[in-house]
Amino acid sequence: MFLGILLAFGSCKKSNLKAPASAFMVVNNPTIKTTSSTQGSNSSKITDIWYYVDDDFKGAFPVGGIMPVIGEGNHKITFFAGIKNNGISATRVPYDFYQPQTIYQNFEPGLTYTFSPEFNYATYAIFPAQALENFDSTLGVKYLSIGANPYYLISDPLKVYGGTGKSVFITMTDINPDAILKTTTSMYLPAGGTSVYLELNYKCNQPFNIGIIGGSSDERLVVTANESDEWNKIYVKLTDAVSTAPTYSYYDVIIKATKTVSSPEIYLDNIKLVTR
Repeated sequence: MFLGILLAFGSCKKSNLKAPASAFMVVNNPTIKTTSSTQGSNSSKITDIWYYVDDDFKGAFPVGGIMPVIGEGNHKITFFAGIKNNGISATRVPYDFYQPQTIYQNFEPGLTYTFSPEFNYATYAIFPAQALENFDSTLGVKYLSIGANPYYLISDPLKVYGGTGKSVFITMTDINPDAILKTTTSMYLPAGGTSVYLELNYKCNQPFNIGIIGGSSDERLVVTANESDEWNKIYVKLTDAVSTAPTYSYYDVIIKATKTVSSPEIYLDNIKLVTR
């Protein structure tokens, strides 16, 4: 009799431990849709999806990863677009300025559902016009070359971001090893921990630095962009640099490089500041 009770109890426990039925989701090719020219280019580099099921956070998965949804029936799914903060793999975050996307889906256990969400910028996102530049017009409108090394507009489809329009080319020499690009007009940026990001497409065979100048001379370099044979995108968090005392009433964006290879090549495109 005692053995029978033990067997019944064990059977009950195994039943309780049975995994609930799950469906699965895969997010491929998430994109950004800009709604006006004041938001700049629609280039993006979304590396991860942070997701909620019925308003409960379930995890973060790389784009293309398999995300479980426990339980069948209709569920509210909310996707947040994730990025590599400052281009660093170890600092992945949901990007503050991409609006989350919500869908409702009826799930059947065992099935996999594929989505390709199109994100928009959040309604609170502000794009200071002084730093918004795709370089498809003339030089010197939003960014100036400081020092002996000028920068050049190029239209070679093999070297331009996306193969159309124009991009900027920067190089340096042994005689003049430094190149500096900065905004033509200074701008107000909010301090106090308010989010401030710089977005930038680039391709280069040597490193360059990205940061800000506070006031007229307080240079604060934040990130070093490393070599990339293909066009890459980086999201540079400027929040701490702007909010660190002393703070200023105006700032400039600065991009700075010192020659480290025999024939430096730095290509830039689609620079934009985003803040609240």
